[in-house]
Amino acid sequence: MSNFQPPPPPHHPGPGFGPAQPHYGQPQGVTPQPYPPQYAVPSYGPPQPQMGRPQGPPPQALAAPGMRLLARFIDSLITGVLIAGAWVPANIWMYSTFKPGDSRGVPVVLGLFAWTLLVGLFFEPLTTAMGGTVGKAICGLRVVHIETGNKLGFGHALGRWLAYLGIGMVPVLGLINVLSCIWNEPFRQCMHDRAANTAVIKRRWR
Repeated sequence: MSNFQPPPPPHHPGPGFGPAQPHYGQPQGVTPQPYPPQYAVPSYGPPQPQMGRPQGPPPQALAAPGMRLLARFIDSLITGVLIAGAWVPANIWMYSTFKPGDSRGVPVVLGLFAWTLLVGLFFEPLTTAMGGTVGKAICGLRVVHIETGNKLGFGHALGRWLAYLGIGMVPVLGLINVLSCIWNEPFRQCMHDRAANTAVIKRRWR
């Protein structure tokens, strides 16, 4: 069942649960009291199916492109700090300790590459545990399967990250991929979203 379907209308077991009805002696023309606030319909109304529109999140649930780009900037900043925070001090230490060509620096370099891979490999798949990366969590966004609205499993999240990484290795295409959520319709997907059949939505939108 899709998580994008609107919730069923509240069930009222008897007349006592409905709106107030006029009774004997009540002045004519008095408007009955409305339903309690918890039964109010959201101002945008329930998602309505659109002719020719594939199944997926309704327009009001989709993340704004600006928020997606801000989340990506935050993620890139955190990644850069984690990687540079290891490489810069290690390189300064190696240049001051080892002579050029000294093989004792090889394990340090391998450790730095392993750290870089670890940061890159497990940063995006936080989507499995949190529904999105740190940047997306800060910006109130989450990644879901486009047809069901469900959170991604580890394999699905990893595949999405690998698609992003592969596209980013092609010059210029990586930038186009990140910006493509601005014009791609109807679900504002980046290229790696389309490859993984995912969408980015607001954490709270009903």
